[in-house]
Amino acid sequence: MAISEESVLGSGLARWVAWVGDHARAALAFVLLLTVLAGGIAASHLGVNSETDDLFDAHLSFRQDRAQLDAALPARDDNLLVVIDAPTALAAGDAAASLVEQLEAEPDRFSSAFAPGAGPFFERNGLLYLELEDLEAMADDLAAAQPFLADLWRDPSLRGLFRQLTRAIDEGVFDRGGFDFDRVLSGITAAIVDAERREARPRAFGELVLGDDDEGPVRRFVIVDPKPDYSDFVPGRASVGRLQEILAERGWDGEAAVRARMTGDLALKTEEMGLVKAQAAGAGAASFLLVGLILWRAQRSNRLIVATLLSLLVGLVWTAGFAAVSIGHLNIISVSFAVLFIGLGVDFGIHLTLRYRELREGDQDHRSALSEAAAGVGSSIVLCAITTAVGFYSFVPTDFLGVAELGIISGTGMLLSLVCTFVVLPAWLGLGRGPRLPGTGLQSLRLPAWPTRFPRVVVGVAFLLAAGAMTLVPRLHFDANSLRVRDPNATSVKTFFELLDGGDIHPWSIEVLAADLAAADALALQLEALPSVERTSTLSSYVPSQQEEKLGLLADIELFLGFSELDPESPPDLAANEAALRGLREALAVLERGEASTRQRVAAELGAAIDRFVTDLDGGAVGILHESLVQSLLDRILRLELALGSQGVERADLPPVLHRRMISADGRAVVEVYPEKNLNEDAAVAEFVGQVRGVVPGATGSSVFMVEAAEAIKRALRQALTTAAIAVTVMLLVLWRSPRDALLALAPLALAALLTGAVCVLVQLPINFANVIVVPLLLGIGVDSGIHLVHRFRAGLPTDGILGTSTSRAVFWSALTTIASFGSLSLANHRGLASLGQLLTLGVTITLACNLIFLPALLTLVSRKSTSGDGVYN
Repeated sequence: MAISEESVLGSGLARWVAWVGDHARAALAFVLLLTVLAGGIAASHLGVNSETDDLFDAHLSFRQDRAQLDAALPARDDNLLVVIDAPTALAAGDAAASLVEQLEAEPDRFSSAFAPGAGPFFERNGLLYLELEDLEAMADDLAAAQPFLADLWRDPSLRGLFRQLTRAIDEGVFDRGGFDFDRVLSGITAAIVDAERREARPRAFGELVLGDDDEGPVRRFVIVDPKPDYSDFVPGRASVGRLQEILAERGWDGEAAVRARMTGDLALKTEEMGLVKAQAAGAGAASFLLVGLILWRAQRSNRLIVATLLSLLVGLVWTAGFAAVSIGHLNIISVSFAVLFIGLGVDFGIHLTLRYRELREGDQDHRSALSEAAAGVGSSIVLCAITTAVGFYSFVPTDFLGVAELGIISGTGMLLSLVCTFVVLPAWLGLGRGPRLPGTGLQSLRLPAWPTRFPRVVVGVAFLLAAGAMTLVPRLHFDANSLRVRDPNATSVKTFFELLDGGDIHPWSIEVLAADLAAADALALQLEALPSVERTSTLSSYVPSQQEEKLGLLADIELFLGFSELDPESPPDLAANEAALRGLREALAVLERGEASTRQRVAAELGAAIDRFVTDLDGGAVGILHESLVQSLLDRILRLELALGSQGVERADLPPVLHRRMISADGRAVVEVYPEKNLNEDAAVAEFVGQVRGVVPGATGSSVFMVEAAEAIKRALRQALTTAAIAVTVMLLVLWRSPRDALLALAPLALAALLTGAVCVLVQLPINFANVIVVPLLLGIGVDSGIHLVHRFRAGLPTDGILGTSTSRAVFWSALTTIASFGSLSLANHRGLASLGQLLTLGVTITLACNLIFLPALLTLVSRKSTSGDGVYN
């Protein structure tokens, strides 16, 4: 902008603020009316869109693929996954089945629930899902254990059990039936100890005897189809909250034998949205407070502080009202607009008030000082508001709608803040005779003058730093893993990471929709041949293979066990149980006298436990011991009988919930594709997605969405950065009409960009889904300081004095308020918000240093070649 054009704009702003000051009460009344109107619109019409898919344009192919799958199979969308860990397979299965039953009884919160491998269907047909070799091995073990089981079936009591064990010891027949005799003795010892404490240990002994006691916890899953409310900022609040209550009521959320945790898409979203909402609000409040404290230090006038904060608050309300009218909702990214507005919008008021204060300290009256301040810095404030808005608006044409909406809101917010700066602030200051200002306000901050005294050294060091940074910047990368921007301490996140390590259910499996089940089965075979694929699954996968052979084997087992032919004895009394227990104790004495071994040790432990137990024997303790030992065996035998009676499984026999999850209403079928490698590694995710989509371009799923969304964001970043850089450069060239001046304003920004990228590499702060907007935004806000300083320099100020002016101090205080504002985000537990705050804080800090060190030195060198005799820059 030529000097005359800057003067025209400055003069116009001077006349405007003078008029506003003369009509302060009317102006403030009009502002109040608009603010109440905007606040009312925001309160009644500004909603929330918490659907993360909507952060990207619906026309993108990966979004259309996902939408097609969700429409065909809605039961698969936004599921909750309950991960159940229990000490035994039976306990885990029973826990999963009972949870499914309870969830299905609450249709207002949950559409359906499904536990693979658990529930009535799998209890009846579970043996058919074993490999034929495993089923044959089980048949051999049951054949060997048949005499023991038959005798126990005849006498299903402690008497019968202890008789069997006594006979085994007397006859020296150990480890019969495939179970470990030493572990059986240890199991009885543990049950007796529990009975003494009046605690039962159901099921554990039965699984131990029949060989089903898995080493370590056994895991089962419950897949829950909830009913989220997407009009709520936290859509899964009701369903997730109710499920958490159920788990707590069952005692599964602590250190009990059965432990359950929740994860899945909706659980992740719910925990994230709740955290973001709380921390964004907290960060906004902290930001406003910190800005106020810095203004007090910078302005040293209550009247100036109130005027600046009032202008900021009015602009924030106007921006919220604009958001309600223009977009109608906030998303998980645009919810941070308040913090951005506070951190950036306050800059305009700082520059105007500090220039005003400088003039007042020069003995000018209020009216002339305000007018001259507007004339002096007004044009640069306008230009800075536009460049900052351009940084936001640069994302608007991209496919990254989440940030595009933030760009619309915050970009317009900058322009509204500009209006408030030249309306609210002068109107408030115009009440009465203007503020009284204590002396020495501006002189309380002195910036060092060495950048202008040693300009060649400063510029030389800057070029060396830039050269070093250029070697590091290529290593700056985009982190596509959306989990890494979430709170790492959240239960859903920790559980999700655990599942990524491997297991029967993988949360980042890929889903492919085929024309019908036959096509899905054929495609599954093709995909299983890929190196990155471990296995695939279709509805046909749930129909057991080799059923004819397995059913024949089950019939043989049922025949040789022959439980239906046995007549039970009458139940024993307390004395009979005691006699059997003492008989076992006598038999154990033989083992205790043997050579030192594990068997000798466990026999001695059991003998000591029996001695204590029979000392004060009562019916209550015997009943508990019966439940732990005998009843657990009988339960296993009854379940075995049920499974032996399976009539086979056809596709139509599969649970209806499984059909709803795998087959659409129009007959299309889904193929689930599971990865071979650990998807905690970014390279493994890219390989998995690339190979599967190479065969089926329409494949979808969380891992596909993550990879494709990352590509969309990188495209948006390149487009936005290019747009912002070109727009700001063209704007400076057109308005200043001086390529050299434009380059002077942009030079510190270029250095700051290189140094910021290099520091990010050194401190391992990557670009991610949450902080990607910072890159073009730094261009917009980073050039502002350069514009102010070059503008002040263009007005004819000697170079040696630029760091002692109100402009340089305003640059410092403005940057400090921005740093403080975004610094509050840096402390958030949510890694996305924290990374946004950290990157902005880092970028603004480095930009401030470049503008107050490198730019003054650069201006000094340029001025020495371009000054006239009076030392004024031409």
